[in-house]
Amino acid sequence: MRTFHRDAPIIIGAGALLFSLLPPASLSLQAQTTEPPSLAELKSRLEPADRQTAMRALQVALSEAGDGTTFTWQRPARALKGKITPVSAFRDGKGRLCRRVVYWLALGRYERQIEGIGCRETDGSWSLSG
Repeated sequence: MRTFHRDAPIIIGAGALLFSLLPPASLSLQAQTTEPPSLAELKSRLEPADRQTAMRALQVALSEAGDGTTFTWQRPARALKGKITPVSAFRDGKGRLCRRVVYWLALGRYERQIEGIGCRETDGSWSLSG
Protein backbone atom coordinates (compact mmCIF):
# COMPACT_ATOMS: atom_id res chain seq x y z
CA MET A 1 0.00 0.00 0.00
CA ARG A 2 1.41 3.37 -1.00
CA THR A 3 0.48 6.55 0.87
CA PHE A 4 1.64 10.15 0.95
CA HIS A 5 2.79 11.79 4.16
CA ARG A 6 1.35 15.33 4.16
CA ASP A 7 -2.44 15.50 3.97
CA ALA A 8 -2.12 11.92 2.88
CA PRO A 9 -4.77 10.35 0.67
CA ILE A 10 -5.81 6.91 1.72
CA ILE A 11 -5.28 4.29 -0.96
CA ILE A 12 -7.99 1.64 -0.84
CA GLY A 13 -9.10 -1.22 -3.02
CA ALA A 14 -11.47 -0.62 -5.90
CA GLY A 15 -14.15 -2.83 -4.34
CA ALA A 16 -14.17 -0.90 -1.07
CA LEU A 17 -14.32 2.40 -2.94
CA LEU A 18 -17.22 1.20 -5.06
CA PHE A 19 -19.31 0.45 -1.96
CA SER A 20 -18.40 3.79 -0.41
CA LEU A 21 -19.48 5.62 -3.60
CA LEU A 22 -22.84 3.97 -4.11
CA PRO A 23 -25.59 6.33 -3.02
CA PRO A 24 -28.15 5.06 -0.52
CA ALA A 25 -31.42 3.93 -2.03
CA SER A 26 -33.58 6.94 -2.70
CA LEU A 27 -36.96 7.14 -0.97
CA SER A 28 -38.26 9.47 -3.63
CA LEU A 29 -39.52 8.11 -6.94
CA GLN A 30 -39.40 11.58 -8.48
CA ALA A 31 -37.05 11.85 -11.44
CA GLN A 32 -34.08 14.12 -10.94
CA THR A 33 -33.86 16.74 -13.65
CA THR A 34 -30.83 18.67 -12.46
CA GLU A 35 -27.78 18.64 -14.69
CA PRO A 36 -24.61 17.22 -13.19
CA PRO A 37 -22.02 19.86 -12.37
CA SER A 38 -19.56 20.70 -15.12
CA LEU A 39 -15.87 19.88 -14.98
CA ALA A 40 -15.15 23.62 -14.69
CA GLU A 41 -17.49 23.82 -11.70
CA LEU A 42 -15.75 20.88 -10.03
CA LYS A 43 -12.31 22.39 -10.72
CA SER A 44 -13.42 25.73 -9.24
CA ARG A 45 -14.17 23.99 -5.93
CA LEU A 46 -10.72 22.40 -5.64
CA GLU A 47 -8.18 23.94 -3.29
CA PRO A 48 -4.49 24.03 -4.29
CA ALA A 49 -3.80 21.11 -1.91
CA ASP A 50 -6.62 19.13 -3.59
CA ARG A 51 -5.01 19.65 -6.98
CA GLN A 52 -1.59 18.64 -5.65
CA THR A 53 -3.02 15.45 -4.14
CA ALA A 54 -4.88 14.59 -7.35
CA MET A 55 -1.78 15.15 -9.47
CA ARG A 56 0.42 13.09 -7.12
CA ALA A 57 -2.10 10.25 -7.39
CA LEU A 58 -1.99 10.56 -11.19
CA GLN A 59 1.82 10.39 -11.16
CA VAL A 60 1.73 7.20 -9.06
CA ALA A 61 -1.03 5.58 -11.15
CA LEU A 62 0.68 6.25 -14.47
CA SER A 63 4.05 5.10 -13.13
CA GLU A 64 2.96 2.01 -11.21
CA ALA A 65 -0.50 0.75 -12.26
CA GLY A 66 -0.81 -1.73 -15.12
CA ASP A 67 -3.22 -1.24 -18.01
CA GLY A 68 -6.78 -1.86 -16.86
CA THR A 69 -5.87 -1.59 -13.16
CA THR A 70 -7.82 1.02 -11.20
CA PHE A 71 -5.84 3.09 -8.70
CA THR A 72 -8.09 4.64 -6.03
CA TRP A 73 -7.33 7.43 -3.60
CA GLN A 74 -9.04 9.89 -1.31
CA ARG A 75 -8.37 12.99 0.76
CA PRO A 76 -10.77 12.61 3.71
CA ALA A 77 -10.23 16.15 5.01
CA ARG A 78 -12.12 17.46 1.97
CA ALA A 79 -14.29 14.47 0.99
CA LEU A 80 -12.24 14.35 -2.20
CA LYS A 81 -11.73 11.03 -3.94
CA GLY A 82 -10.67 9.70 -7.27
CA LYS A 83 -10.15 6.64 -9.43
CA ILE A 84 -7.51 6.46 -12.13
CA THR A 85 -7.42 3.68 -14.72
CA PRO A 86 -4.57 3.60 -17.24
CA VAL A 87 -6.03 1.98 -20.35
CA SER A 88 -3.16 1.48 -22.79
CA ALA A 89 0.43 2.56 -23.40
CA PHE A 90 2.06 3.77 -26.61
CA ARG A 91 4.92 5.96 -27.87
CA ASP A 92 4.04 9.37 -29.30
CA GLY A 93 5.73 11.13 -32.24
CA LYS A 94 8.41 12.49 -29.90
CA GLY A 95 9.24 9.00 -28.65
CA ARG A 96 7.74 9.64 -25.19
CA LEU A 97 5.97 6.87 -23.30
CA CYS A 98 2.29 7.84 -23.18
CA ARG A 99 -0.75 6.20 -21.61
CA ARG A 100 -4.44 6.63 -22.26
CA VAL A 101 -6.15 7.16 -18.92
CA VAL A 102 -9.65 7.47 -17.45
CA TYR A 103 -9.74 9.72 -14.37
CA TRP A 104 -12.83 9.95 -12.14
CA LEU A 105 -12.85 12.70 -9.51
CA ALA A 106 -15.47 13.55 -6.87
CA LEU A 107 -15.78 16.32 -4.30
CA GLY A 108 -19.02 15.97 -2.39
CA ARG A 109 -21.87 15.98 -4.92
CA TYR A 110 -19.57 17.25 -7.65
CA GLU A 111 -18.12 14.45 -9.73
CA ARG A 112 -16.73 14.03 -13.20
CA GLN A 113 -14.98 11.47 -15.33
CA ILE A 114 -12.45 12.59 -17.91
CA GLU A 115 -10.40 10.72 -20.44
CA GLY A 116 -7.00 11.90 -21.48
CA ILE A 117 -3.46 11.00 -22.33
CA GLY A 118 -0.55 11.19 -19.95
CA CYS A 119 2.98 11.37 -21.38
CA ARG A 120 6.21 10.92 -19.44
CA GLU A 121 8.40 14.01 -19.69
CA THR A 122 12.20 13.99 -19.72
CA ASP A 123 12.28 14.78 -15.99
CA GLY A 124 10.23 11.63 -15.25
CA SER A 125 6.98 13.46 -14.45
CA TRP A 126 3.74 12.86 -16.35
CA SER A 127 1.81 15.58 -18.16
CA LEU A 128 -1.90 15.10 -18.81
CA SER A 129 -3.84 16.28 -21.84
CA GLY A 130 -7.37 15.66 -22.93
